[in-house]
Amino acid sequence: MPKWFLFTLLVLANFIWSGSFTATSIAAESIAPTLIVMTRMVVGGMLLSPALFIRPRNGSEWNLLKAVRIALLGLLGFTLPVTMETIGIHISSPALGAVSIALEPLLTLLVSSIVFHTRLGLRRWFAMALAGVGAWIVAGCPRPGVSGYLAGDLLMLGAVVCYAVYNAVSGRLTADVPATGATSIMLLAGGVGCVPLFLLNGHPWPHHVSPASFWSLVFLAVFATAGAYLVWIVVLQDHDVASAAITLYLQPVFGVLLAIAIVHERPSVYFYAGGVMILLALFLGQHRPRDASRG
Repeated sequence: MPKWFLFTLLVLANFIWSGSFTATSIAAESIAPTLIVMTRMVVGGMLLSPALFIRPRNGSEWNLLKAVRIALLGLLGFTLPVTMETIGIHISSPALGAVSIALEPLLTLLVSSIVFHTRLGLRRWFAMALAGVGAWIVAGCPRPGVSGYLAGDLLMLGAVVCYAVYNAVSGRLTADVPATGATSIMLLAGGVGCVPLFLLNGHPWPHHVSPASFWSLVFLAVFATAGAYLVWIVVLQDHDVASAAITLYLQPVFGVLLAIAIVHERPSVYFYAGGVMILLALFLGQHRPRDASRG
C-alpha cells in the first residue's frame, strides 16, 4: 500500500482512540470496568472472526503454533493493558491518562531499539521527544501523582509499558499471518483472559445500563477495538514502528478538537503551542533524510 494511505489509516485510528478515554468513563458509570474490557474484546474479535475461515491469498495456513503465539500477544497487548487502563481511569485522575499518551510512543521506540536493535537516528528521537512535550502541553501541563490516586497511577503506567511492548513486537510477530485473522485471535484471547479478572473482582452484572453507557460500549467494541486495532496491525505489517508510533501523539490534539466540536470548549494557548510542536514532530518523523538508514 502507498505510504500516504497507511499514514491516513493511522490518523483515522488515532482519531477513534482519542475518544476512547471519554467513552470508557461514560460506560463505567453503569458497567464494571472489567466487564467493559471483556465485552469490547469479545465483540471486536467476533466481528473480525469470519476472516479466519478465508484462505489467505499467499497460500499460508494457520497452525497451532501460530495461533498460540498470536493469542499470547493478545493477552499482552489487550487483556493486561486495557484492564489496567480501564480500572486506572476509573480510580485515577485524567491527568495521568494524558501523560501516558506522551510516554507510550517513547517507550515503544525504546523497546524496539533494545529488542530489534532498531537504529532511528537523532532526527527521529528528537521528533519523538518534541511530540511528547507537545502532548503534555496540549493536556495543559498536568501533574500526575495527586494524593489518593497512586493505585490508579501505577495501573496506568503498567498499561503503558504493556502497550509499548505490544506496539514494538506486534508487526513482526504477525507478519506471516493475515492481519484480520490475527487481530481476531488476539481480541478473542484478550476477551477470554478478562473472564477470570471479571470473576475475581466480584463486580455484579449490571441490572440497568443507561443509553449513554450502552452506546459508549458499542463505540469501544466496534470502532476503538475491532476497527482501530485492525488498522494498527495492517499498518505495522507494512510500515516501520517509528513512523507509526509518532502518530499516537495526535490523540490529545484530536481530544481537544472533539471537545470543541461537541461541548464548544474554547481551546487555551496550550493547545495551539502543543499542537504546532506535534505537527512539526510528525513532519520530522515521517520525512527522513536519504542517509537516515546509516543511523
